[in-house]
Amino acid sequence: MNPLKLIVFAVFGFVLYGCGHKAEKTDVSLSRMSLDSQALFIFAPPQPPQVIRRPPARVRYPLKRKKLKVLTLHSINTYFLVDGEEHGLEYELLQLYARQADLAVDIITVENYKAMYDSIAKGDFDMAMGTLFVNSAMDSITPFSNTIYYSDVILVTSESIGDTTRNEPGFSVIHQSPVHFWMHGKDSIVQSLRDPVRSLESELSKEVALELVARKEFKSLLVDRHDYLIMRSFFPELKEYAVLQREQPIAFAFNPHSEALKDDFNNWHTKHKKSSDYQYTLKKYRDHSDYVNQKLKYEIPVIMKGIISPYDSLIRIYATREAFDWKLIAAIIHQESRFRPLIVSPVGAFGLMQLMPSVAQTYKINFKKLSSPDLNISTGTKYFRWLYKHFDKPEYSNEDKIKFTLASYNAGIGHIMDAKALALKYNLNPYVWNDNVEDMLLKKSTYKYYSDPVVKFGHCRGFETRIYVRNIMQYYEHYQNFLPVETL
Repeated sequence: MNPLKLIVFAVFGFVLYGCGHKAEKTDVSLSRMSLDSQALFIFAPPQPPQVIRRPPARVRYPLKRKKLKVLTLHSINTYFLVDGEEHGLEYELLQLYARQADLAVDIITVENYKAMYDSIAKGDFDMAMGTLFVNSAMDSITPFSNTIYYSDVILVTSESIGDTTRNEPGFSVIHQSPVHFWMHGKDSIVQSLRDPVRSLESELSKEVALELVARKEFKSLLVDRHDYLIMRSFFPELKEYAVLQREQPIAFAFNPHSEALKDDFNNWHTKHKKSSDYQYTLKKYRDHSDYVNQKLKYEIPVIMKGIISPYDSLIRIYATREAFDWKLIAAIIHQESRFRPLIVSPVGAFGLMQLMPSVAQTYKINFKKLSSPDLNISTGTKYFRWLYKHFDKPEYSNEDKIKFTLASYNAGIGHIMDAKALALKYNLNPYVWNDNVEDMLLKKSTYKYYSDPVVKFGHCRGFETRIYVRNIMQYYEHYQNFLPVETL
């Protein structure tokens, strides 16, 4: 065979089968399992093996740019959204570091591990997280951080493993997941499994796979303990059958070309891993406190169905009617009310979209009836469309059309027109929000500017509107990443 081909096959085999970290704490007894030396069989239809490719050599500067681009999966352990707010064990640990280092975090979600590995190969990221088991093969391609926490690898079932009435393979693992790679690197584990192993589709999430075990659609699943403990809260029929490895290290992965980021994180981690904030975050998810469980009661259907809020169906209807992306309207509602339909602001704005009495009067609606989510969303979206028409002109970019409309929704269109007039007077671009009209709106809080003859609506607290627009655009971006494919 050609020597080059030999090298390629050797590297390929190393990545696919060598992704297991050396098991120093493996529970070799597997006390309740019947052991023999049968080989591992994969009964699923043949699937192409995943090779994790090294990111291209493009130097990135996250520490200089003060922004981290982070790849992750939407999962109950790593990262999830409740009422538009981000949560998750790994996400919250990352935020501890980001706040200390004064770094913004840009979350990019992918649908499964295969998509994560493909994204890693493209190189447009700084970090990756997703219950990533530390292993030497992946570490040589996209290096791992210090161990951020440990989790046992366990076998989960909802019935007796000894049940011989079932015909399908007994042990299941999600194809190309970290558990799958880990298992292939464990000769002793592979030889110890009495039953053959069924490789599940790589597109299947751990949450859905565990639910299928609970429903007895297949016998069992190899998974990390954190996911099992969370899902057991919702499916008590799930049972831990055996521990295959205790305290498997889990870490963040880094783009090797993100300048000094891994070293900076590891230095922070060494100093802060015993801090009260770090330990509290670990305990909160390890013990599955009421706080976490209450949030996850909402999160399970989110994972299963791709939900942002309980009002998604209404938001879709009225956003479509007014020709907006429904995720943009959801981002507005998140900022305005956190999806609470009865909230009243200090200035009298009411409901999900925080509508003022003047808006109700314009549309000849009884203000009190805006407590109805249906009426509130329909009216708020209609009002947003009316504002948008003022900026739906070729002079504005598509993004600026949205930003100007958001600013008008928050501060009132009169103040935005004042800021545009000031921008024109001071040789700024009146059709660009960032660093142009935005800056003039900020200056409207000082006498020199709000008393200018071109200003018609006086003083404005522009700082609040600036934050408002930035927050909604960030939420909107997260929602676009979180739900990249329209499911209507």
